[in-house]
Amino acid sequence: MYFSRFISLLPAIAGLASAIPHSKRADTEDITIYAYGTNISGLAIYAGSTDGLAYIASAPSADLTAITWDVSSTDSTWNVTESNTTISVGSFYIVDTDSAFTAAGFLSSNSTTPANAVTTGFKIFGGQVALISNGSLLSQFWATTTDTEGVYSLMWNSDGTSQDNSVPVALKTMAPSTTTT
Repeated sequence: MYFSRFISLLPAIAGLASAIPHSKRADTEDITIYAYGTNISGLAIYAGSTDGLAYIASAPSADLTAITWDVSSTDSTWNVTESNTTISVGSFYIVDTDSAFTAAGFLSSNSTTPANAVTTGFKIFGGQVALISNGSLLSQFWATTTDTEGVYSLMWNSDGTSQDNSVPVALKTMAPSTTTT
């Protein structure tokens, strides 16, 4: 008897629960973003110290600055600061035009915005960075070798075509696992 009353109330309870407004996901601050791809197993993203571009490497150097990201759940810019400081590096951008294969980077307050630069619309889905463009999820990040061993330029490949000395990479908030022997 009680069981049948309980069962008959379930749809009403479910309806009330779904009517409760849900809060937006909180912004995420001070995270590191890692690249994963062929021969790139969870290398961090760094900022070029002099050129404002984004790089993938295993460790910072004189030319690379370690960074942390403030990732918003809204359509605002993703701001980047130097690790363990409040010194702003700038806002993350890509250049998204037909057939573009262009370096990603960071816009500081005194830098010139490249033509067709995109600074909003980035989201994290399941721990992976994507761009929402015209209702589609895009992840066209690529790594291109540089003159420095183990350092790659982070690129945006609009049409996803194969590029010389480059591999597609997934950008994730998950740090690589470390094993001990």
